[in-house]
Amino acid sequence: MASATESTKILCIICNKGKGIFKCEGCSHVFCPKHSIDHRNELSKQLEEITVTHDLIQQTLVQQTEDPQLHPLIQKVDQWEKESIVKIRQLADKVKNDLCTYTTEHTTLIKHKLKQISIELRQSGEDSDFSEIDLQRWTQKLEELRQEFLSPSTITLRENFTPYITSIYIDRHNTFDVFERVYGAAQIKENGNLAVQSDRSGRTEIRGRNEYTSGRHKLRFRIEQFDPSGWISVGIISKTEPMGELSYESPFSYGWSNKDQVWIAGQWRRQQTIQILQNETIELLIDCNKAKIELKNERLERTKELSIDLTKCPFPWQFYVNLYTSNTQVRILPSSN
Repeated sequence: MASATESTKILCIICNKGKGIFKCEGCSHVFCPKHSIDHRNELSKQLEEITVTHDLIQQTLVQQTEDPQLHPLIQKVDQWEKESIVKIRQLADKVKNDLCTYTTEHTTLIKHKLKQISIELRQSGEDSDFSEIDLQRWTQKLEELRQEFLSPSTITLRENFTPYITSIYIDRHNTFDVFERVYGAAQIKENGNLAVQSDRSGRTEIRGRNEYTSGRHKLRFRIEQFDPSGWISVGIISKTEPMGELSYESPFSYGWSNKDQVWIAGQWRRQQTIQILQNETIELLIDCNKAKIELKNERLERTKELSIDLTKCPFPWQFYVNLYTSNTQVRILPSSN
């Protein structure tokens, strides 16, 4: 009959024996002396594999730093370029082949008409049966044939404005930006991640750090503290525009407020916007390629869009947040695809 001590003995996870007890603090398993050595050797082997992976990544980074053309995204652009050239050449070859067929038929017709004129010229010359009227008629016909040969009236080349080749552009979804500048009674905290209105209400502008001139950029904001009756606006503005308490009214700005207000080049319009409440997360998508911005409520999955007139709001753009209500807090979050 087994003793109480034997029944409570912790056994080796490998061989189920209890001779000598060694507990691994990493996996919390218990091993006998022999298998504790094997386990340690296995961990050492895994460390070597991780080190090799690290060295390979480091080597790749060094290579790409020395030659940026080796970056996979650059190579993808190269592949797009090659495929686009192939498509253009295929289309050009097809059009050229078709043109050869059509122009051969057209040239044959011109030759036939020219032959008829030749017969008339020869016959009239032999018979001395022609006058100024005939000369003018032949001259006119020959000029018409020359023009028809150079610019066929039955064959024209037109450009199809429907894209034959897909365009390519940089699409940056994960954009890191922070609050950087303030005009008014607010503070920027936590290394630019949090904007806090003071304990008194007043118009305040907080502007971001980044400058946007190309690509697509998604910014996410969480409204951490906000009175339901409060006021807040979000949008973009040209960097060259000075900061101010009424920046949303600047002719260089576009954006929305939570009170069904839309500003287009500083002009106010009454229009339904998205709901902005405490603990809501909103997304601001800045699409420089298509000259537009979008504002989305993540919970409701509702989105509003504004097209930007670049003559009124030129690049570079920066995001802005305007606060009014006391103690409002807005946090900028890491972006997600």
